[in-house]
Amino acid sequence: MNTIEHLRELLAYDRWADQRTMAALETAHSDKALRIFAHLLITKQEYLDRFNGKDSTGFNFWPELDLAACRRVAGVTNDNYNRLIAVADETALNQIVKYNTSEGVPHENSIRDLLTHVLLHSSIHRGNIVLKMREEGLEPPKIDYILYLRSKNKD
Repeated sequence: MNTIEHLRELLAYDRWADQRTMAALETAHSDKALRIFAHLLITKQEYLDRFNGKDSTGFNFWPELDLAACRRVAGVTNDNYNRLIAVADETALNQIVKYNTSEGVPHENSIRDLLTHVLLHSSIHRGNIVLKMREEGLEPPKIDYILYLRSKNKD
């Protein structure tokens, strides 16, 4: 499997995991888990904006979003990542993106590296959500990558 195919698969998993996380948050109300989920989603959105040259200086990565707002952000953002990767090739993945962090510090990374960061960042924070939900005695979503793969094999 080449990098493009692998990233497409990981983005499909990411969408699946977001959907399962939203479903769990609909039934198990956890303000702390929802706040982490909002952070995860808004970060994915902001990285898309960085790809398009937007300056992130002063950006708030910890907004207060309700579940309906999270659902909207997730839908739009995941669709935009799918569009991005649908037309990407190896050359596009090597393209360098120049951006400023929320602290205003300039950096540059390849699209490949930024996509990898977004996916890993999302995974880390979904793990935080699972932990918070368990600490609160709630049923967390089952979002392991292997479960995603197994669910695909059933279809």
